[in-house]
Amino acid sequence: MTLEQEKVNLENFANLSILSPTIPKDRKVIAEGDSWFDYPLQKDIIDHLRQMGYALYRRNNLARYGDTLENMVFGTDFTINKNERYVENHGPRSLDATLSAIATYKPRFVLFSAGGNDIVGEEMIRFLNHVRSGHELFKRDEFVRHVNVSMKNAIERFITEVHRVDPNIDILMDGYDYPIPNGKRINLAGIIKKGPWLLSNMGAKGITSRATQDEIIKEIVDIFNAMLADLDVSNQRFHHVNLRGMFRKDEDWHNEIHLKREGYRRVAEEYHKKIQAILGRNPLV
Repeated sequence: MTLEQEKVNLENFANLSILSPTIPKDRKVIAEGDSWFDYPLQKDIIDHLRQMGYALYRRNNLARYGDTLENMVFGTDFTINKNERYVENHGPRSLDATLSAIATYKPRFVLFSAGGNDIVGEEMIRFLNHVRSGHELFKRDEFVRHVNVSMKNAIERFITEVHRVDPNIDILMDGYDYPIPNGKRINLAGIIKKGPWLLSNMGAKGITSRATQDEIIKEIVDIFNAMLADLDVSNQRFHHVNLRGMFRKDEDWHNEIHLKREGYRRVAEEYHKKIQAILGRNPLV
């Protein structure tokens, strides 16, 4: 059996299980997110949680690699009608699908992984100055505003809409770990080729020192996690899962921004620990 077939079997089993009346509610989970919840051709966080015993629902229009926080919450897909010269935005289809799944499956927990694709890639370069510009390399104030206004607003909307359907759901969200600017890209079986995300942006701005690259990346991740920690304090049923410092070595990473299978297993264990802390017991025993 190939890894992709194994993932499909896990998907089918979990979708059936979450509907079973014999599955305890505390094991029922819905996941919405990016590639940390949907990493193609390799076991990701969700696959490991399923193997641990959680009945977990994730459809492609929920957790989907490459998805952005903005699209998940507000919707960025659009169609241009060239004949009539107008554009139509399709609205928050991903959020609507998540809310529909919550109403249908009545989970105890919702897991949310988002924000990375709103920062790395083409988006990241707007927060960097060129080394020859004479300015600070990292536009910290501009990035802080982006995180604490735009991104925070999107997550708060997600929390509000989920709790509009069920106010008793606990939402868990991690803020990633510090990624590695090593130039490695996704190259899975010659089918999916993406990246690099970090080293290319650094190179375009003349930032060639690895120490400086790491310093900038650390600031970016810390600012994002600080915002999630603030939301944790202000929202009783939103929980920040702090992963920073867990994966310090290049060999922990499959490429610049994705962990290897063992890394995602360890992250799944962190989610399990947080769920146990929320419930005050282990839901899997």
